[in-house]
Amino acid sequence: MTTTESPHWAARMRLLAAGLLMAASALVACPVQAGSGWSNATPVSPVNQPDPRGGSQLSEVAVNASGLAVAAWDQLDYTHGGSASIGAAVQTGGRWGKPFTVSVGPGWAMTPRVAAGDDGTLAVSWVHQDSSLLPNPKHRVQVAVRAPGTTTWTLTTLDEHAPGGVQLTQAAPVAVDAQGTVTVAWSLWDGTRNRVQASTLLRGGAWGPAVDIAPGDSALFPALAINERGDAALVFAVSPFAGYAMTSHVKYAFRAGATGAWSAPVQVSETIPYSVGYVSAPRVGLDAQGLATVIYAAYGIEAVRQHATGWTAPRTVMTAPSAGSSIMTLELVLDQAGSATLAASIFDASTNVQRASVWVAQGQADGTWTPQTRLTDPTVPVDAYAGRAAVSRDGTLTLVGWIDHYHRAVQVARWMGNAWRTTTVGRGTAFSAFQEVLSIGIGSGATARMVWKNAKSGTQTMAVSFGN
Repeated sequence: MTTTESPHWAARMRLLAAGLLMAASALVACPVQAGSGWSNATPVSPVNQPDPRGGSQLSEVAVNASGLAVAAWDQLDYTHGGSASIGAAVQTGGRWGKPFTVSVGPGWAMTPRVAAGDDGTLAVSWVHQDSSLLPNPKHRVQVAVRAPGTTTWTLTTLDEHAPGGVQLTQAAPVAVDAQGTVTVAWSLWDGTRNRVQASTLLRGGAWGPAVDIAPGDSALFPALAINERGDAALVFAVSPFAGYAMTSHVKYAFRAGATGAWSAPVQVSETIPYSVGYVSAPRVGLDAQGLATVIYAAYGIEAVRQHATGWTAPRTVMTAPSAGSSIMTLELVLDQAGSATLAASIFDASTNVQRASVWVAQGQADGTWTPQTRLTDPTVPVDAYAGRAAVSRDGTLTLVGWIDHYHRAVQVARWMGNAWRTTTVGRGTAFSAFQEVLSIGIGSGATARMVWKNAKSGTQTMAVSFGN
């Protein structure tokens, strides 16, 4: 490796982070028979240690159209004061390779994100806190890239600051287009504000300079999307505490093609007074024409759609079932035609429910949305967390997955054109290990991968495959 991170309901909503050595004998096969086109569940990470708080925790997976996949996880170690590193594994020809550690150095490497380009480029990004520099530690955004036809990962530090102020540990989203261009975005505290920046690596080139996407704004939780031709979209939430403005909103920036300049960010949400709530969890999807759909949590879950002439007005497309309910996870995916799928895990605080359900809503390129649908039944003891979604570029495969914590069942629902069909693909539970974790990646209408955390005895990342 060479080295070169009701309005009153809105005020109560919380989004849990979901926006963030290797002995073969340690890998124990899971005997679950998935069926419905899915493979058996198998571990892709080692146990590392028996403490269920340790081992692999937050994980992500990405797959390209040919079935090349990469999974990454932050592997926690609570011995000797504690540390975390980023583990990863690559799947080629339907077989997962031996897991390895892609990060380097002491400290805490956290919140991995992954991407796979159709040309074979793979990328893993994370945020690293270097504890060896105490009392002045560094907070770094790092990315490792594997070029097509190689097995070597090249690690680069894109930005670093001394943590402080309102510094938060956030993910650094990464995306790869069809030509192998890698883009990473992040937010780091620079001593004055949370600065949102992005950097791009052209295939065969060097990383470009970090671009300040939102000069003057203090912004949090950037989300990134890219289409096959290299257009990129970035959204973020402007902090309600910046300059004591006590309001918040969502902004959007765009880059045309892999070598284009980032546009000045524009506000796409309403302005929310902090007295009644704040915006959070912005997400963005980008179609083949470079037009975006943006969702965020505010007065419920709201959406805006971009047209050639501008943006639609914000509309509420999903609400909580009762006051006091909480958004646990929120995700938006878009196909190349602009059709959207929104998936959310929402804790239902209703009397006699008191458990989480997974909800979906589907949007069209014209900005209209279907009514929200609950995929899990609140009348039975199903507690569904870690709701995630993925869609193929051509729209022929749409998946929404979750973990039923009550039954320790990993489930995925496939959209069949007029209904959702649910399949159980594995077993797993957080089991005193912070939270449920699941990720879905789709490479084509016939190729998908899922990974999740299983902490029943030690903590491992499990995986199943759909298609080639």
